[in-house]
Amino acid sequence: MKIVVPVVPVAQPRQRHAVIGGAVRNYTPADHPVNAYKAALMMYAKQAGAKPLNGPVRVDIDFFLPRPKRLMRRKDPDGPLRHAAKPDVDNLWKSTADALRGLVWHDDAQVAWTTARKWYCEKGGVPRVEITVREIEEASA
Repeated sequence: MKIVVPVVPVAQPRQRHAVIGGAVRNYTPADHPVNAYKAALMMYAKQAGAKPLNGPVRVDIDFFLPRPKRLMRRKDPDGPLRHAAKPDVDNLWKSTADALRGLVWHDDAQVAWTTARKWYCEKGGVPRVEITVREIEEASA
């Protein structure tokens, strides 16, 4: 299954904490951009007809972030370029995996094999997330 979501990738932020009635509650602020990002991922996964897989899965994700003006010169390559700055790829992966829980897999613990790469978009390209999910056959491990 391949899902392409035309959205600027957003990393999972650190949890905020509040003490309510003597208990600590962890939360992400309702107005944080990660919530809109996760909603877009869920919508596109549903539109793609995603059904939760049962066994171990392989997940390959390419995050295409907006290309800065400094890389838009005529001498710069037209295609995607490696992205080696914030946000961290593991935090991008976490927000994406959280959004797909219950839609593409039952729990992210099912992910047995993953690759995640960050790119700057190609010139004139659209920021997006490209997700490929496959069920792993036990014999192919």
